[in-house]
Amino acid sequence: MYEKPKCTFYGETNDINALIGCVIRTLDKADMGKEKLEYIRKISRDGNMFDSAIKISSNYVEFMEIE
Repeated sequence: MYEKPKCTFYGETNDINALIGCVIRTLDKADMGKEKLEYIRKISRDGNMFDSAIKISSNYVEFMEIE
Protein backbone atom coordinates (compact mmCIF):
# COMPACT_ATOMS: atom_id res chain seq x y z
CA MET A 1 0.00 0.00 0.00
CA TYR A 2 1.38 3.46 0.81
CA GLU A 3 2.49 5.41 3.85
CA LYS A 4 -0.52 7.20 5.29
CA PRO A 5 -0.22 10.98 5.57
CA LYS A 6 -0.73 12.42 9.05
CA CYS A 7 -3.98 14.25 9.76
CA THR A 8 -4.75 16.35 12.84
CA PHE A 9 -8.51 16.58 13.28
CA TYR A 10 -9.55 19.72 15.18
CA GLY A 11 -13.31 19.42 14.66
CA GLU A 12 -16.04 18.90 17.15
CA THR A 13 -16.82 15.35 18.16
CA ASN A 14 -19.26 13.83 15.67
CA ASP A 15 -18.74 16.64 13.11
CA ILE A 16 -18.62 14.47 10.00
CA ASN A 17 -18.19 17.42 7.59
CA ALA A 18 -15.11 18.68 9.46
CA LEU A 19 -13.67 15.16 9.48
CA ILE A 20 -14.16 14.65 5.75
CA GLY A 21 -12.73 18.10 4.97
CA CYS A 22 -9.66 17.40 7.10
CA VAL A 23 -8.98 14.08 5.35
CA ILE A 24 -9.49 15.54 1.88
CA ARG A 25 -7.11 18.47 2.60
CA THR A 26 -4.53 16.04 3.98
CA LEU A 27 -4.71 13.82 0.89
CA ASP A 28 -4.46 16.93 -1.32
CA LYS A 29 -1.34 18.14 0.49
CA ALA A 30 0.21 14.69 0.14
CA ASP A 31 -0.49 14.79 -3.63
CA MET A 32 -2.60 11.64 -3.40
CA GLY A 33 -5.27 12.45 -5.98
CA LYS A 34 -6.15 8.86 -6.79
CA GLU A 35 -6.61 8.02 -3.10
CA LYS A 36 -8.62 11.22 -2.59
CA LEU A 37 -11.09 10.26 -5.31
CA GLU A 38 -11.35 6.73 -3.93
CA TYR A 39 -11.92 8.14 -0.43
CA ILE A 40 -14.66 10.51 -1.67
CA ARG A 41 -16.47 7.64 -3.41
CA LYS A 42 -16.29 5.41 -0.33
CA ILE A 43 -17.25 8.11 2.15
CA SER A 44 -20.17 9.19 -0.04
CA ARG A 45 -21.42 5.63 -0.27
CA ASP A 46 -20.76 4.28 3.24
CA GLY A 47 -19.77 7.13 5.54
CA ASN A 48 -23.07 8.71 6.52
CA MET A 49 -22.49 7.97 10.22
CA PHE A 50 -19.54 9.48 12.13
CA ASP A 51 -18.29 6.07 13.35
CA SER A 52 -18.22 4.60 9.84
CA ALA A 53 -16.61 7.80 8.51
CA ILE A 54 -13.81 7.49 11.10
CA LYS A 55 -13.26 3.86 10.12
CA ILE A 56 -13.10 4.67 6.40
CA SER A 57 -10.92 7.74 7.00
CA SER A 58 -8.41 5.79 9.09
CA ASN A 59 -7.73 3.61 6.05
CA TYR A 60 -6.39 6.70 4.25
CA VAL A 61 -4.76 8.86 6.94
CA GLU A 62 -3.10 8.46 10.31
CA PHE A 63 -4.84 10.63 12.89
CA MET A 64 -2.53 12.58 15.17
CA GLU A 65 -3.45 13.51 18.73
CA ILE A 66 -3.71 17.15 19.67
CA GLU A 67 -1.34 17.98 22.51
